[in-house]
Amino acid sequence: MTNEGFEQLPKELIKRFTYTIILLLIVRTTIFIPIPGVDNLSFFQNLEKNTVFNFVNNIIGGGARTLGIGAFGISPYFNATLSVQAVIKLLPEWERLQKEEGELGKRILIQRTRYITFMWALAQSLIVVYWIRPYVFNWNATFVLDTVLTLTTGSVLTMWIAELISEYGIGNGSSFLVMVNIVTGFSKTIPTIFQNGNIETLGVRAFALIVLFLIMILISIFISEGKRKIKILSSRQLGTTSIVNSRSYLPLKLNAATIIPIVISSLLIALPSYVVERSSNIMIKNLFYIVIPGQPLYLFAYYSLVVLLNSFYTNLLINPNDIAENLSKLGVVIPGIRPGSQTNLYLKAILNRLGFISATLLCFIGIFPYVVGAVLQFPLFKGLSITSLLIFVGVATEIAKQVRTYLLSQSYSTTLEES
Repeated sequence: MTNEGFEQLPKELIKRFTYTIILLLIVRTTIFIPIPGVDNLSFFQNLEKNTVFNFVNNIIGGGARTLGIGAFGISPYFNATLSVQAVIKLLPEWERLQKEEGELGKRILIQRTRYITFMWALAQSLIVVYWIRPYVFNWNATFVLDTVLTLTTGSVLTMWIAELISEYGIGNGSSFLVMVNIVTGFSKTIPTIFQNGNIETLGVRAFALIVLFLIMILISIFISEGKRKIKILSSRQLGTTSIVNSRSYLPLKLNAATIIPIVISSLLIALPSYVVERSSNIMIKNLFYIVIPGQPLYLFAYYSLVVLLNSFYTNLLINPNDIAENLSKLGVVIPGIRPGSQTNLYLKAILNRLGFISATLLCFIGIFPYVVGAVLQFPLFKGLSITSLLIFVGVATEIAKQVRTYLLSQSYSTTLEES
């Protein structure tokens, strides 16, 4: 390969990285352009201790605190994507578009996702505009209309930028935006880790921080990239040998449901604290008090939510019956398992076990920082939830794979041109 070939590769990648950074700067700018007519200081002071608000705000990038025109960030698009995935499993027509219509069906589903994004943004804008009413200087019909249009437009703009990043930049646009928001929010919390305590313990704090971060990163990578490889044989191989020596296998991801269960679980487990804080009914307070952080049933409730939602979304996203049918059509079998219903049951059992293992690991690294922090008597990773960490690791891994694949394809193209 000539020097010119090496010079061309970085230029294309630099162009993509530059394009991505410019678009990210535009998105970050919209987050912090405040909506006029709102007392942002009072709004921030009253909601600073709201656990649900802070969790959502951390994911969308801090825009909710300033009520910027891009306050929702990528959340309406994220909600629309989840909605489409659920509808595909419920409506045969949508499922047919995904499985049988090829590229045309994919474009139709993408367009429908955009329409649903608009509806989610509109609904969220209406909720927010009434929620912030106590903090508005002059709340009237004009303010409501202007604010709803502004927030909805900001969400649609963010969706468009996310698609541009996916097509012309680096990585998946929506995931990349979420990762940038999380990194930005986490960078603000690092100084708080060392605020309290004596200067003599600073070295211990720094060492514990590094070790804990590395452990969580390694476990997160294992959860994101772990696979169960099931050996498979074609009918031709079955006719020639009785020994399973094929390298062909069916990969099943350890965490097929990705971050969806942990995101929903984190939101649901934060609701009891909000109810206890806001409700004036003693019976309701006592009912929800037992599952707030620090209480005996909190960890059990959190673990149960993650396991149940992980199992639900794994079966929603991966259909063992479809896999069994496809293997049968291709003339492929799992050694020792009959085709058809037995293969379906076998795959379903494996998926359930993988879901249980991944849910247990998710909960472990979710509570691990708080246990270590309690033992060492100082907070660790305040503001960095397991949700954030998984998103960060997943997106970083995806970007690294995409860059490596792109470089490899360009190298092959250059070699073919020279030959």
